[in-house]
Amino acid sequence: MTVRIRLTRGAARTVRVAVCVLAGGGGLAVLAAAPMEGRAARAGQTTRQPPPETFHWVLPAQHREVTVVDLHPGDCYVIQRVDGMVYFGDPLPDVLELQRELGEPLAHRVESADEHPECRLAGCVDIARLTAAITTRLVDAGEERARRLARHLPSPLDGMRGGAYTDVGSADRPRYRQAPEQRMVYRHLRTAARDNCYEAEVPRTLSVHIRDSGRHSGRTGVYSGYLYLEHHHPEPRGVVAESRRGEAAHRFARGALPRSLVARPVTARRYTKETPGRSPVQGRTY
Repeated sequence: MTVRIRLTRGAARTVRVAVCVLAGGGGLAVLAAAPMEGRAARAGQTTRQPPPETFHWVLPAQHREVTVVDLHPGDCYVIQRVDGMVYFGDPLPDVLELQRELGEPLAHRVESADEHPECRLAGCVDIARLTAAITTRLVDAGEERARRLARHLPSPLDGMRGGAYTDVGSADRPRYRQAPEQRMVYRHLRTAARDNCYEAEVPRTLSVHIRDSGRHSGRTGVYSGYLYLEHHHPEPRGVVAESRRGEAAHRFARGALPRSLVARPVTARRYTKETPGRSPVQGRTY
């Protein structure tokens, strides 16, 4: 039979075990032979999986999406943390000034030594400062019913608007339709709190959007967050979306962003895969 065993955190290996069942004396005896590894191991080869990674993404409210990373089948991913606020009311003049400083959406790898990721590049510090200033102004002067945090859980009372969601290949990414490929950020955070993650079934690109029925004009504010990615495929590692590489390098020129694109791996966490529409997969920890 085939079983999966954990050799280290964030890694698993499939081995074959020979099992013999003997009957006698009114009982059963189960004998397990030593593991018999696959052809690669017998040939002296080992399959090396890339180390886990963390990606920082930033989505200013006037844009439709930010493309984060390309996924491979079997990859395990989850958003661990989000920040920011989006305003769906009439734009405030001083917020518009701050909004222009945010620039374009971007995504990049970051160094992270634990399960509380944080980007310390100069560009990230500037974005954190702008995010705090915009959020403070929206809270002080904006209408409460028009404010939405990134972790917002939409309801009919607020027009089902607000909050961020991920998309891994739906037919209409900018429009939230409860498609199997779409998942609200508040669900990601609940999943991460249980040390679980979502499994990619086919090669797809993951993007992040603002839930707003496809509309995006007139919004102000910004959402940002950190995506954890645990690989279950041979090298190479995750690929930051090509459309964002040039922009990210330009935006973070003074913060040495190119080094972050090949940053050291994060410390692996013990996550259990979840699949859409079902409870976490029992007995399969990755």
